[in-house]
Amino acid sequence: MKKLNIEKLLKSNYVGYKANVPDLPIKLSRNENPYDIPKEIKEEVLNELLNTPWNRYPDGQSLRLRNKLAEFLNLSAENILVGTGSGELIQLVFNGFLEEGDRVILPVPTFPLYEKLLQQRKIEIIKVFLNKEDFSLNFDLLKNYFQYNPKILVITNPNNPTGNFLLKKEDFEKIKDFPGIILIDEAYYEFSGLTFLSHTETFPNVIILRTFSKAFSGAGIRLGYLISNSKIVGYLNNFKLPYNVNVFTQIAGERLIEKWDLLKNRIEIIKRERDRVFEEMQRLKDIKVYPSETNFILFRSEKIYEILKKCEEEGIALRDFSKEPLLENCLRVSIGDRRENDIFIKVLKEVCI
Repeated sequence: MKKLNIEKLLKSNYVGYKANVPDLPIKLSRNENPYDIPKEIKEEVLNELLNTPWNRYPDGQSLRLRNKLAEFLNLSAENILVGTGSGELIQLVFNGFLEEGDRVILPVPTFPLYEKLLQQRKIEIIKVFLNKEDFSLNFDLLKNYFQYNPKILVITNPNNPTGNFLLKKEDFEKIKDFPGIILIDEAYYEFSGLTFLSHTETFPNVIILRTFSKAFSGAGIRLGYLISNSKIVGYLNNFKLPYNVNVFTQIAGERLIEKWDLLKNRIEIIKRERDRVFEEMQRLKDIKVYPSETNFILFRSEKIYEILKKCEEEGIALRDFSKEPLLENCLRVSIGDRRENDIFIKVLKEVCI
């Protein structure tokens, strides 16, 4: 029997998306909400979970959860699709709309998962580099590529890791004639306050993507949702795996929506802390700090390795983006609670004063 060479079956040049950050006590590397879900809400979820059969499949259409979201967003459940985090939904959009040889426009730098998922298929990625000074999007450059009939335009708004708007309200006019799907990732909408949700009613090619991982303190429950017109949602539902959202995630999502009034108060605390940290960083030498509409701040420094080393000694994990396009010597810090932020500022002052 001929020995199988397994290497020939592997995509040897593909490297998956891995956020390589140290596991340290003060986690300021992954843009998580620093405040956990209150214990009483967890107990409600667990009590309902105890009374839910585990030997039965979950509702494959997550109807109760989608109805809750529909009421929360003032939409119809037919406009909403839910998934195990927004990552699954990004993959769903790519599976639903992309065929071999298609083109996708990706402003860069942006959320690295987009490029990693696109690299899994034979797709031409058209990278539109942001302006180096302020990471704004050059719409004239962007529109030059419309003539090549790209299938999808991805816009992360506000953008991760830069923290700024790529698309302001008045800018939609500049992309409304895009010939394919416009995917607007609003993972940080609750911090920025800017949404293009209403455009899903007027423009049939607009898809909005959101997550429970940030403002809802739900990174651990793995829940995201997609909003578009009912035809696109119905179409993408064909590409969704059956029973993709488990019973725990569905129940937790429902409870978090019900408790939104309690959770949203924390957003204001995070935003105040972000502004305070930003002002403290602006006073330091050897650092250029970029304004943010999110729960994180991007900054540039020639001393990044000193900063990373000192932070690690103090138990602080940051995200290093220095090897990404346009982000030489850049680090990103997520906003923690006041104590964590104070320790981070203290470290910066020791290195940069």
